[in-house]
Amino acid sequence: MKKLILLSAMCVVAAFTNDATAASLDDSCNGVYKKWHSNNVTYRASAVGFPSGNDYRKALGHVITQFNKNASNIRFSMQYDEASVGMGNGENEVWWTSDLGAPAVAYTWKSCYWSFGWKHKITESDIVFKNTVNYTPNVEYGIRGNATNLFPYGGSSRPFKTTALHEFGHGAGLGHENGRYSIMGQDWDHIHRNYVYALAYLGEDANYALRQLYGNNSSSNVQDVGVVHWKYNGARGAYSSHIRTKLYNTSGYELSYNTVNGERRYYVYPGQTVRAEFTYENSGESSQYPTIHYVVSTNSLITTYDTLIASTAFTLNPEGSVYTATRTVTIPSSLNVGQNYWLGAIMDPNKSLAEKEENNNATYIPIRTY
Repeated sequence: MKKLILLSAMCVVAAFTNDATAASLDDSCNGVYKKWHSNNVTYRASAVGFPSGNDYRKALGHVITQFNKNASNIRFSMQYDEASVGMGNGENEVWWTSDLGAPAVAYTWKSCYWSFGWKHKITESDIVFKNTVNYTPNVEYGIRGNATNLFPYGGSSRPFKTTALHEFGHGAGLGHENGRYSIMGQDWDHIHRNYVYALAYLGEDANYALRQLYGNNSSSNVQDVGVVHWKYNGARGAYSSHIRTKLYNTSGYELSYNTVNGERRYYVYPGQTVRAEFTYENSGESSQYPTIHYVVSTNSLITTYDTLIASTAFTLNPEGSVYTATRTVTIPSSLNVGQNYWLGAIMDPNKSLAEKEENNNATYIPIRTY
C-alpha cells in the first residue's frame, strides 16, 4: 500500500495598516491563494475592549453587517465578551492594544501543504486596533455615521469602520491594493457620503476579490451598485491613494473652487455647461445597466425630489476595475446668483434593482453660483 505523503508549512502573516485596505489576493502557495476552507467564520471580541453598551461594540457589529453584504460565499459572525484574547491560540479574536506600529493589524495564520494537490488554508485570524489612535465609532445614525467627525470631511477622527473593514478584508485572505480605488488601499477615504451620512462599505474591488476566492453567493443573487465622490489618485507604496472627484469646464480644466470642511465647492454660473466627475461601482455578482440621474439640490441630501438636469445609463461590470467618468450637464439658468447648491448623481433612481445596500446610491459635488 502506498503511503500518503503530506508536506506542510505553517506561518503567520501580519498585515499592517498605515491607512487600512484589499483587492489583490494575498500571497500564494504554489499558485493557490490562501482562504478559509469554511464559508462561515466566527470572530470573538474582547470583553475589555468591546463591552456591552459600548459604541465600538456597536460599530464592530455594523462592520460585520457590511462585510456580510459581500457578493461571495464567505460570511463572518461575531461573538462578544471574550474573557481572554491572544495570538496563536486557535481562535479568531479582536482586541485593542497600545503596542502597535500602525493604526490596526490583521495577523493571519495559514497552512500551505500538498495532499493530492496544493492547499492553502487560513487557520487563524486576529485583528488588533491601536488604542491611542483618534478613532470615532460613528454610530450616530445606525450603520451610518456623522461625516463631519472624519478626516476626509474636515474632522479630526479616523473612521473606525473603514479601518475595520480593511482588516477584515485581510482576515478573509485579501491583500493590499494600490492600483485602483479600494478599501484595501487607503481606507479612510474609501467612504460614501450623502447629506451628513457617512457609510463604510467594501466596494467593487474587494467584492471582486472575495468572489475570486470564494465564488458567487450560492444562497441569493447579491447585487449592489453605487456612486461616490472619491476616485483613485495613484499608488502610495502598497496602498492606493484617493482624492475627491472634480468638476471641469468643457475643455477639461478643473473649475475654480474654495475648500469648506474638507470639500471643494466649485464656482459655476447659471446656464454654464460643465463636466461632472463621479465614481460608479458594481459590487454585485453580475453586470448591470443602471440609470443615473443628475440633479441640482438646495442642500447636500441628494434625492429624486431634486431638480433633474440630465440622465444617462451605461453598463457596469463587477470586475474590480472601478469606473470613474465625467458627464456633461448644464447648470440651470434659474439658479440664484451667490447661493450654495449641490450637484448630485443618483444611481438606480427608480429602485428597479434589488440591492444589498441602498444607502450608497446618491452623492454630490458642492457648487456655488456667481
